[in-house]
Amino acid sequence: MKLYLSAIGVCIVLLAAVNALAGSPLWSLGFWQMLGLIALAAVAAIAVDGLFAFLIRRLPAKWFSCEKRGFAAFPKEKKFYEKLRIRKWKDKIPELGQFTNFHKNKIAEPKNNAYLERYMLEAAYGEVIHFAGVFAGFLVILFFPFRFILCLTLPVAAVNIFFNLPSLFILRYNYYKLRVLYDANERKARRAAQAEQAEQAASAAAEAPAQDNAL
Repeated sequence: MKLYLSAIGVCIVLLAAVNALAGSPLWSLGFWQMLGLIALAAVAAIAVDGLFAFLIRRLPAKWFSCEKRGFAAFPKEKKFYEKLRIRKWKDKIPELGQFTNFHKNKIAEPKNNAYLERYMLEAAYGEVIHFAGVFAGFLVILFFPFRFILCLTLPVAAVNIFFNLPSLFILRYNYYKLRVLYDANERKARRAAQAEQAEQAASAAAEAPAQDNAL
């Protein structure tokens, strides 16, 4: 969380510096007013993201169940993420599992399908939330004078995209692995059940002649 807030602070300072150097309409208001408006726009973007997250979390869980296949990255998409070297930086992106009491920074129980189902559910919710966040930031344009669109609201919306996309990529990349683990566990469970049934059938067949002889 500290890293997340620090990154937001850096973006606010950089946007203020660009406006000052460019002599934008925002700079004409004065330094402190400009800085205050940039900070307010950043807070507005976070609030809009939070509102969408709140609403999406209220959608039926069945819409996000592991039976839905669209949440996992497609093979070509997975290769794209790997070209971005996602494995090297994905663990450095802040994970906000504390808000749902389920952390997604590592797969703690890879052989437990009940756990994997919950993980995929949370990941699916997260995907939709971050996907919505990519576009939700543009609503900030409605909250400020239109003359600040190029120097304030569009840059803030662009930064909001930057903050949402990495998390979206990570969730889709991880969901692919979760799906593989889940399906492998299902196959093992089926094989174990079939082996147990075969063993029971063989045991019953072996007991049948003994019972016939006893008669």
